[in-house]
Amino acid sequence: MHKNLDLSKSIGKLIKHKRSLKMDQTELGLRVGLGRNTISAIENGKGVNSHSLFKVLEFLGLIDDFQILVDTQLKQTSNKALRKTRQSEQVLDNDF
Repeated sequence: MHKNLDLSKSIGKLIKHKRSLKMDQTELGLRVGLGRNTISAIENGKGVNSHSLFKVLEFLGLIDDFQILVDTQLKQTSNKALRKTRQSEQVLDNDF
């Protein structure tokens, strides 16, 4: 669970750094259609809607780095071609 919180805080710090070079939280919120409180929550590593986070990452030019990471992981998993097999249907007795 700590890794989740650590990642959220690290992403928040990165966003805060990129954002603070050119604008304040209110302006970023206006530009991406979110409130200042949502921007603040993201920067503080608090839980927010993933679409809100992605909007901010995209606006700040950070989304491509995350997309590359996800694509790399997907490529690795698809190469393994893991497939679940369907289990045969179980028949239960009606002997109550």
